Amino acid sequence: MTLPDVAPPVERAVEPLRAGLPELVCALSHALDAAEGREPGHALRVAYVCQQLTSELGLDRGHRRAALFAGLLHDIGVPAVTPSLVDVPHLDEESLFAFAPTNGVELADVAPAHRGIAAQALRAHPTASADFLGRSWFPEATMPAVRGHHENWDGSGYPDGLAGDAIPILARVLRAADLFESVVASEGNPLSARAGVTAAARAWSGREIQPEIGAALACIARDDHFWLAFHDERIDAALTAMAPTNGLRPSGKLLAGFSEAVATLVDARARHEPGRAMQVATLVRAMAEAVEISPQEVARLGLATLWADIGVMAVPSRILGKPDLLTVDEMQRMRAHPGVSGEIVARIPALAEAAPWLAAHHERPDGRGYPRMLSDPEIPSEARILALADAYGAMTTRRPYREALTSPDALAVLRAGAGTQWDPFLARVLANVLEAQAS
Repeated sequence: MTLPDVAPPVERAVEPLRAGLPELVCALSHALDAAEGREPGHALRVAYVCQQLTSELGLDRGHRRAALFAGLLHDIGVPAVTPSLVDVPHLDEESLFAFAPTNGVELADVAPAHRGIAAQALRAHPTASADFLGRSWFPEATMPAVRGHHENWDGSGYPDGLAGDAIPILARVLRAADLFESVVASEGNPLSARAGVTAAARAWSGREIQPEIGAALACIARDDHFWLAFHDERIDAALTAMAPTNGLRPSGKLLAGFSEAVATLVDARARHEPGRAMQVATLVRAMAEAVEISPQEVARLGLATLWADIGVMAVPSRILGKPDLLTVDEMQRMRAHPGVSGEIVARIPALAEAAPWLAAHHERPDGRGYPRMLSDPEIPSEARILALADAYGAMTTRRPYREALTSPDALAVLRAGAGTQWDPFLARVLANVLEAQAS
């Protein structure tokens, strides 16, 4: 096979890839559920309850818009604070963030000696949302709603110890919705959950939540149609369809900007050097252009690469930052992440075609890759390109357990693994692309 020359992209008319904010945020919400050990759909259901409460309380469309995004992204700060838990033995995200939200950290599965650092992470996550939610895509009321969603009506919450009307109205709504969903999720039977959450709403009233919001919760809990939608597997599609517009239309600019923001979030969570995902995406696009993949697919692959490691949200920080060899169980958790990335990206129509590429980007031609141990002919070409660019990016950046390799040393490793771990033809394409970029 002859190695093609590296050339500029072929100039053709390309239909731009577009996405809307609700579908992008819904997809990201699944990663956030995984990041804190919640059952899939937790954030979607919280957002749905928020929408019902804002309607029941007679709030305007502006509040409804902000409530939707606040519900979906109320735990966006969790990935930012969990790296601090790496050195705490026997502590992971699920034991800290996914227990009953009315309990204090002393009731979570945390050893007494480590409750200080656990409490610090727990109390920091609402404020750690600012970087992401401060972007112009979101209504202004979204950020204060998320910051205040662990404040209690009686002043016993955090991070600011606000009480009563000093708590932003959407933070009060979000607090009630989060409590509501958590109680329902803890019940195995939907009928007992329905009864239990009504009793819980009465207990919370005047303590965790505003009495009027407690009454609104009890009201919607009596509605059969509410419960049918709450338990519907297509709730994300329903939320996207009912999302109040804020004038931000689906666009390529939005898809690119949001994907870059996600890449920054993932780099921080995976303890990568800042900007690594962007560098890998640039290299992926150059390789795809070199082998004359269509411009449309080059664009799709480049954007999807920014989501390639979103699945690491499902891997506890103690595993991501572990300097020693992983146990069998830890290795299985790590090796599941490409499949999770594929599942998340499949929820974004413009990128859905790339889902199998992400799911297979740690497969190997010799069949010894993961998560499905695919062999040579079963691995998509796009996945092979991403595998090489990702491996090169990983080797040439510093990790907690080793220093970065030089480019020549990394290429030597790739050449040694050509034909077994990586596609030999594409390994030569990568070398050619890097040579062209250096000249």
